[in-house]
Amino acid sequence: MASCFSACWPWAKRPASAQRRTSTDSRGKGSNRQSFFNLSHTKKTEGNKSNAIPKGPSVLDKVLRVVGSRKEEPLAAMSEWMEKTADPQVVSREAIILVLVGLPARGKSFICGAVVRHLKLLGVRVRSFNAGELRRETGKAGIEADFFSSSNLEAFKERERLAMLCCQRLLEWIQAAPPGTSSIGILDATNTTLLRRQRVLETCFAAAQEAHHDEKSAPLRVIFLESLCSDPKILQDNYQMKLSNDDYKGAESSAALDDFKKRVEAYEAQYEPLQEGELDFTQNRPSDAAMPVGSVQIYDGGQKITCCRTGSSLVAAPLISLLHAMHLTRRQILLAPESNSAGQGLPPQSFVEILKNEEEKEGRIMDVICGASKHAVRIAQELSKVPSVPSASGVAAGAPRGRPRCVLNLRALQGRSADGAADGAATAESYADLVRRMRVEVLLLLERLPRSVLVICPGEDVRRVLFAHFCGCSEVDVNHGTLGCPSVTTTSKTL
Repeated sequence: MASCFSACWPWAKRPASAQRRTSTDSRGKGSNRQSFFNLSHTKKTEGNKSNAIPKGPSVLDKVLRVVGSRKEEPLAAMSEWMEKTADPQVVSREAIILVLVGLPARGKSFICGAVVRHLKLLGVRVRSFNAGELRRETGKAGIEADFFSSSNLEAFKERERLAMLCCQRLLEWIQAAPPGTSSIGILDATNTTLLRRQRVLETCFAAAQEAHHDEKSAPLRVIFLESLCSDPKILQDNYQMKLSNDDYKGAESSAALDDFKKRVEAYEAQYEPLQEGELDFTQNRPSDAAMPVGSVQIYDGGQKITCCRTGSSLVAAPLISLLHAMHLTRRQILLAPESNSAGQGLPPQSFVEILKNEEEKEGRIMDVICGASKHAVRIAQELSKVPSVPSASGVAAGAPRGRPRCVLNLRALQGRSADGAADGAATAESYADLVRRMRVEVLLLLERLPRSVLVICPGEDVRRVLFAHFCGCSEVDVNHGTLGCPSVTTTSKTL
């Protein structure tokens, strides 16, 4: 990987009026220095804060709850649940338990981190609950592989206890959601046995029955997310990454790798892949409370994805579209400002030099994304003329034969407007507007691109959204027009 260029931006919250109004005089004379972000998919500790938009129950909601108080068949209860979540007044009131399933080193925590960052940026209340971290907190860090063997009954009971404790904490967090908000709680554990998954469903179903009789609680559903992998190269890379966690701190690498492989073998001996029949959990349980159960299965880091019974969830839709865009190709994403601190556009030749230098380091061509302003178009025209850097074999490494460098000008890649939103609204754009505009055309596009990318950003607000999507935020409040992000180490490069 190429060396990282990062920059520190003023993350402190400012009034919306101050964010929209920046005078030329207050900027000073500016400089010819340019700073870069180098983004990578990294797992961050997620905060517990949430964004609440209080809403009272609608008339239709109250009527449906009266109708639902009668004893009904499961199918009728499911129909009622779908009608309630389809009501525009309560469409944001949905609670999802995302239960991860899979052997160790199959990318569950990587997927979890990406989902948390993306949904938090969209304003969804989301948090992960990791069973492994809970085990290490109880003093069982660095425990040997025998602890995970099915023949070790005492260890088996302890692992089940920790997993269900993790699930209970998740449900308590779901139940504490402010009225009118959506929540996604992620149970980050192996959940490799049918018995464990049945216990999770039993616990969640009890919570769904309780929520059904509470007007302040959102309808609850469960989605299993199973990650399967048989690609030897992916597994080898994942095993190496696992050696850096707290279980193997200070351990010799070869001994740690041997121990982890034994742990995987212990899990493989008891692994029961997810079956579609498990989704029928509530069919034989007469109740006035519905708890839909769906599943998503990911093969070899996104080579194949199957979804089952997830279409009726509006909160799950952005989650699934993100999973469809993700891949495991190694690459870097560079964020470069289009203008200097004085608001003056940097010369196109400056970006040509940047592109050449970075491609020489990687030994392969990079894609480029710019905005749609006149200056951005001039930059794109110059960058499209840069010849590809050949690799040792004479073909740009990582690029399909015959595919040139991709240079895109995207209208969605523009800063917030102080005069009105992009859809013609009279009010100025908030960060929620900016995220909504960038999500499909910029964020998911960047997820899909298989090569390293140079993104030339027109403003600080765009850089903040991109940084939040790929690296995470300690706090996001897009509904109020601000975006809080963690500070980063500063370096800069002179052009």
